Amino acid sequence: MSLTRQQREGVRKPIDRRILRTRRNIDAAFLGLLQRRGYEGICVSDIAREADVGRATFYEHYTSKDDLLRAQLRQVSEVLLREGAVRRCLLDATALFSHVREVPVLYRVVAGRTAAARSLRIMQEVMEERAMAVLDERLAARASLRAPLTSSVASRLIVANLTALLAWWTENGMKETASEMQVLFQSCVDSMVGETPLTSR
Repeated sequence: MSLTRQQREGVRKPIDRRILRTRRNIDAAFLGLLQRRGYEGICVSDIAREADVGRATFYEHYTSKDDLLRAQLRQVSEVLLREGAVRRCLLDATALFSHVREVPVLYRVVAGRTAAARSLRIMQEVMEERAMAVLDERLAARASLRAPLTSSVASRLIVANLTALLAWWTENGMKETASEMQVLFQSCVDSMVGETPLTSR
């Protein structure tokens, strides 16, 4: 390894750590502001100030406040919305229900009754993307949905059921467990499972 290459790699690592640290600071600032002010009550300048970075630095990481919310929701959805362990369970949202129970404030400011329509729409779009990815995996494995559903239509219907259940659950005190909510959710989408192969998008 040449000295020049060693120097390049030695410089690259601190930069990577700095980028990650800055992104974490922006993410944490955004979450804190969300809880205090709600989505419509904050702007990029507020997030940059709270994270102690300049607006230009913010835009090096995210194109907008919507982009930041979308990125955070994508990270969460990949972990909390999973492919069902059994054939008839298309989407397992148990972890999502558990997360909402643990951090209800964040759910309410993004998607609750008093949330902005924009943040709710972004959450639905991200969950639809995740649901479609899971359904496309099932398509590759020759899973089935009742005709004439496509994976894009099915993902929208599934997420509509999921968001309606989340709203009902949070508005009524979250008395049911996450597992019980998953059973309710699965019962809502069971009618979409049939013998006809899932078609492409």
